[in-house]
Amino acid sequence: MKKILILLSILLVIGTACSSGPTKQAQGKWQNDHGETITIKGEKFKVNIKGTTAEGSIKDDENHKDLSKINFVGENGYAKVNGDTLSIIEEPGETQDKGEQFKKVK
Repeated sequence: MKKILILLSILLVIGTACSSGPTKQAQGKWQNDHGETITIKGEKFKVNIKGTTAEGSIKDDENHKDLSKINFVGENGYAKVNGDTLSIIEEPGETQDKGEQFKKVK
């Protein structure tokens, strides 16, 4: 019985350490060169453009392990984190331009 508890404890620690999915990596505040900001907290996705704020949702995409799926104002898109850069794309595999890249706000 003691061995089972130890094994379960180890599995829980490993599972927790490996559970940093793309949405968890995207948590925080991001800003692009135009001053537009994105704030991601939990599964809430908030965009602020020139004082106007709109909200949507974000969650890990089941079909693409390195992407988060965004639902914003009735439209779907994807977010990908690469270091301190958050890229917003319309479809998986698509390249992004500078207007769709946001840097992490420290």
